[in-house]
Amino acid sequence: MGSSDAETRLFADLLTGYNPLERPVENASDPLIVKMKIFLQQILDVDEKNQLVSVNAWLRFTWGDYKLKWNPKDYNGIRDVRFPGTTDHIWKPDILLYNSASEDFDSTFKSNLLVYSSGEVTWIPPGVLKFVCAIDVTWFPFDEQLCELKFGSWTFHGHAIDLQIDTTDDPENSTNPQMDLSTYVVNGEWSLINSPAHRKVGYFKCCPEPYPVVKYYLHLRRRTLFYGFNLIIPSLLITLMTVLGFSLPPDAGEKINLEMTVLLAIVFFLSMVSEMTPPTSEAVPLIGVFFSCCMLVISASVVFTVVILNLHFRGPDTHVMSPLVRSVLLEWLPWILMMSRPGHTFTKGCSIQDGEAKLREPSLPINRSDLPAHQPVYEAQLLLLHSCYAELKQITAKLEKEANEERVQNDWRFAAMCVDRACLILFSLFIVISTLAIMLSAPHLIA
Repeated sequence: MGSSDAETRLFADLLTGYNPLERPVENASDPLIVKMKIFLQQILDVDEKNQLVSVNAWLRFTWGDYKLKWNPKDYNGIRDVRFPGTTDHIWKPDILLYNSASEDFDSTFKSNLLVYSSGEVTWIPPGVLKFVCAIDVTWFPFDEQLCELKFGSWTFHGHAIDLQIDTTDDPENSTNPQMDLSTYVVNGEWSLINSPAHRKVGYFKCCPEPYPVVKYYLHLRRRTLFYGFNLIIPSLLITLMTVLGFSLPPDAGEKINLEMTVLLAIVFFLSMVSEMTPPTSEAVPLIGVFFSCCMLVISASVVFTVVILNLHFRGPDTHVMSPLVRSVLLEWLPWILMMSRPGHTFTKGCSIQDGEAKLREPSLPINRSDLPAHQPVYEAQLLLLHSCYAELKQITAKLEKEANEERVQNDWRFAAMCVDRACLILFSLFIVISTLAIMLSAPHLIA
């Protein structure tokens, strides 16, 4: 007798009187032990907006069927047979992924069921598992996600099917079971830190029976290299250009253009971040806080740039510097910032003006006792000298007025320079401190 005939006879003998609706236990009061394990192949997608995760995995279910035992010697040494998973020839457990988000809910391929002569049944349905996972974007892009795959029987309680974690392949880690990663393909965006498994027995108010479930977890950590080179570093460099704006001379006429260009660039990067993260109000992403801080700095720099330009172009014809403004901007601030000004010395909040040549009004002696009286020549000379004196007095007054106006205008310009220098230092410190505070608050910087 050939092996094919023996196999035909074996199938006929096994299915004779077999009811696929009957739970394969000899005693109806005993639970059927079903063991499962996941072989993770690849993490396909992590959809932050819709809070969905897709993985390619194999599921392995093993259980014992007392009606499917035979002696291989009676069937030409056949030790295993296969039943199609698309038909209901033998009993199969209704283990499903509870948090599935697939359109068909059960997206596994109905592969063949392998039955051994000992009655052990092994079923390995592969599939693309798409499930719901609560994505926490608080630390994006330095975030870690913990997603669970919850498996359990859809209709049987714990007294009928006892679902357990299969640790036969790795008995040493029976106390800490996890997914099988022997064929795992590394994901370019996410690092798989750990994939533990836990068995939990739950009870519900409606039913007194226990309901065991098996939860497999995916501990994922986002790789930050892409976001660092494409978002964080460019935005940080753009923000540092704000500091360069305070070192640009006001007469160049490009300070406002530079600040507005930087502000528009940060707004563009912020719109890119908003597209990457889910529209949630529960948490603000860390990178969103970073860009908001950058936008706040640049917006403030625009305001201070306008103030600096306003101070720089003030003149004596339109503005008068009050004593308080003079004391703060021309004495205390230069002394604190250790600035220097030609012709001035700053000491302990005071400005000491160095000696400078002042225009003196020309004087002309009018009454001289030694001059001859009633001499036409001397009288003509006196009239000529008086005329020259009047002209010189007018020229001296005009020069003194221009010097005063120039001195007042220089005071306004130096005040603008002091505010510019103060903004340069303060904004540089704020950018460095805020960047370090935000980055160091992240759980990790490099994955």
